[in-house]
Amino acid sequence: MAVTSMSQSSIGDFSKRNTFRNPVIVTGGSEIALAGGYQYHLFTESSGFTIVQGGVSAEILVVGAGGSGGSGGAGGGAGAIEIAGPGYYSAQNLTAGTYGVNVGAGGARTSGAGNNGGSSIFYGTSTITALGGGGGSMANNVGSSGGSGGGGASVNNSVIAGGAASGNNTNAGGQAGGATGAWYTGAGGGGATAAGVNGGSNNPGEGGEGLALTTIDSNLTSGNFTAFTGMTVISSGGGGGAARVQAGGSALGALGGTGAGQGGSGGASNPAGTQESTAGTSFGSAGGGGGWYGTVDFTDGKAGVNGIVIVRFAV
Repeated sequence: MAVTSMSQSSIGDFSKRNTFRNPVIVTGGSEIALAGGYQYHLFTESSGFTIVQGGVSAEILVVGAGGSGGSGGAGGGAGAIEIAGPGYYSAQNLTAGTYGVNVGAGGARTSGAGNNGGSSIFYGTSTITALGGGGGSMANNVGSSGGSGGGGASVNNSVIAGGAASGNNTNAGGQAGGATGAWYTGAGGGGATAAGVNGGSNNPGEGGEGLALTTIDSNLTSGNFTAFTGMTVISSGGGGGAARVQAGGSALGALGGTGAGQGGSGGASNPAGTQESTAGTSFGSAGGGGGWYGTVDFTDGKAGVNGIVIVRFAV
């Protein structure tokens, strides 16, 4: 028999059994995926995080961009990772509306002093800012301050400081000094877990190591997100460059931290044999400092990598 009224139904009080609720509808991000009981929105370029309907208890991770290395100089510094671990995510209760997301651009390749990386910002119920890394210096200039500091670069025995660090998961750039008149030397840029290594005569400094993605969040793997393809560590410092002003070759440029660029090298008597510096390859990581002699390509400081903003919430 058809049910024609609630008096005929076995459900005595329908209103008490109506447990349906409006679904949460959220948009925004370069990549959206489910992993480990969370919905993730990854932002690799600036846009907005929009809650069309409902509200979420969001957790937000903000990473600044890496700085570029200096021409004939030092490695760039890594972008800050906000906030401090363990935990790394900032909690915010977000209601319907659009929240701005700014993703910092990596410091650009340069034939001069290294460029700072751009800051990444999430405009939520409170603003979360992660500073970009400092640029690596050219010869006899202090490294730029930033999230992590860029390395210093030295000529003719000058002692040159690295840039200062500011923010969470940041370290200072290395100091360059002790070089004889035959050498230019660049120090390493600071990374998320280590300072840039100091540079000396024919001995450029390595970049500071970054932070492993799975240390931040066990779900942040290339298996879950295409954005992390080829990455295991973010926010590493770039390696310093090396050069010999007098006849003869020089040491190889120093390695950057994982995902950051390597420094270049060059010698006055053999410009064709110089080693070109390399750019960073992981989010928030810095470029390597250039060698001094050779072609323009070989002396340029290489680019840092853009930052990233991640918003996740339980589903």
